[in-house]
Amino acid sequence: MRRSLIWKGRFVPYMLLLVIFTGCAGCHSWQALPDSSEDERTIFVVSHGWHTGLILPYESLSALPDLEKVMGESTYYEFGWGDADFYQAEEVTSGITLKAILWPTESVLHVVSIREDPRVRFRNSDVVEVRLSRQGLARLVDFVSSSFYRTSDAQLVPLGRGLYHHSHFFRATGGYQLTNNCNTWVAEALERAGLPVSSFLTLTADGVMGQTQNAMRTYKCCPN
Repeated sequence: MRRSLIWKGRFVPYMLLLVIFTGCAGCHSWQALPDSSEDERTIFVVSHGWHTGLILPYESLSALPDLEKVMGESTYYEFGWGDADFYQAEEVTSGITLKAILWPTESVLHVVSIREDPRVRFRNSDVVEVRLSRQGLARLVDFVSSSFYRTSDAQLVPLGRGLYHHSHFFRATGGYQLTNNCNTWVAEALERAGLPVSSFLTLTADGVMGQTQNAMRTYKCCPN
């Protein structure tokens, strides 16, 4: 039960310091909209209260063939990025929290196997369905793939069981810090995919979800 608790309790000590910051899409506009309905793809963005994650369909993850070896085959996978010590801690202490806030630290990816509709799996969470082009999805997957640390022979580095059933931690690239957290990572992924989302100072889950919802309000398939 302890390991399956969502981040709400874990993020309270230091995310309250960030609540004044919100992401803003500004003058961003949609890039790489689908040319046809056949070119349209679907992903999901989920908020667990204090942090957000990306939910991608299994068939889009050709850039991560080793993932299935660790996680098993699944309809979807959820990806979340964060501070290595904080994310994996059996017990979150003030020292771990301050370290995550004040100094750049190593990072991990948390991957969850989802074998049903994400809106059913996370029925008590805020889930936004995102439609984008095949090209946009490929860019997003490339971003996620590049966030995995790889050994000299290009292998992923599994670290241990994750927070939920059918989840796992992996060593990641990039340094976690106050202005580059899990929500910034999700916003950057969406930005790379062509959504009108800005990752600059997008530090909260509300910042990510608000921008994502606004993006879908202006989304248009097949502009030509």
